Amino acid sequence: METKKITNAAMMAALAVVLSFLGSYYPPFFLLFFLIPAPLAVACVLGSLSYAMIASFIVFTADLVLIGIGTAFVALFFALQGVFMGYLVSKRRRAGEVLLDVTAISIVGMVGIFYLLKLAFNVDIMSHFFKAIAVAFDNISSYYKGHPNFSTIQSNLLSIRHMMEMTIPASLVIIILMMSWLNYLVLYKILKRQHFNIESLPPFEEWKMPYIAGWIFIGVLLYQYFARTPNLIITNIVVLLSFGFTIGGLALIKFYLTRKLNMKSWGANLLLIFLLFFPLTSWLLAIVGIADTSLDLRKYLR
Repeated sequence: METKKITNAAMMAALAVVLSFLGSYYPPFFLLFFLIPAPLAVACVLGSLSYAMIASFIVFTADLVLIGIGTAFVALFFALQGVFMGYLVSKRRRAGEVLLDVTAISIVGMVGIFYLLKLAFNVDIMSHFFKAIAVAFDNISSYYKGHPNFSTIQSNLLSIRHMMEMTIPASLVIIILMMSWLNYLVLYKILKRQHFNIESLPPFEEWKMPYIAGWIFIGVLLYQYFARTPNLIITNIVVLLSFGFTIGGLALIKFYLTRKLNMKSWGANLLLIFLLFFPLTSWLLAIVGIADTSLDLRKYLR
């Protein structure tokens, strides 16, 4: 039995190294880097916490030798995220609790890493984000230099750039939450093949923001209105809640399309993508999500 656990941990560590290597050196496979937590979670569930920790150290060492110190530390962060997810799953925690706990501990870990890098190596990660945004918008601005309405375009670009800089924290939280969700899905699929059943996440069409979120949203909007000046914390809360309500709106529409109209799931997904990126409908999705949160519209559609 111990040999099987060791072999499984070694295989999962090797898979994580391959994912980090492909994600680092081949741009089309960049997203594979974010799947590093899944194999480490598998190593923890099918092996043990100690084997998963050893596998994480192997991933860090291999990436340190093959890629570089920066990538190695990022891979270690993702690997430990997977270990924590696997530990919670092995303790038979509910799927929603696992997602929230992994997201929360990942956010705390990310803030801690940013602080340690600043303290120990004088590396300011946030300044790198600001520089990347500045370079991107400078390139876009230079493209429109000959345009007759260049001053208006530049003013709009500056406003968008300022908003993106303010909402970096919310963007990072959303990315971590989506990473946790994706890795849990992969973990569920892998463990199912190994005949190890864990709780599945609810179908997308059943997703809905909690009732209290609507009142929080109203409260922060009122605060923003009366304060009249942008507040970093409030702005990021608004972005996070708006994202949640938009997802809730998409889920409700898919519920209607698949449960009432009997549309195929793939067709409903294509329509949802169109609604999300079409300017005239994208902003309506959050309103639909807010209405569903307060009125529970699904009970009228069943």
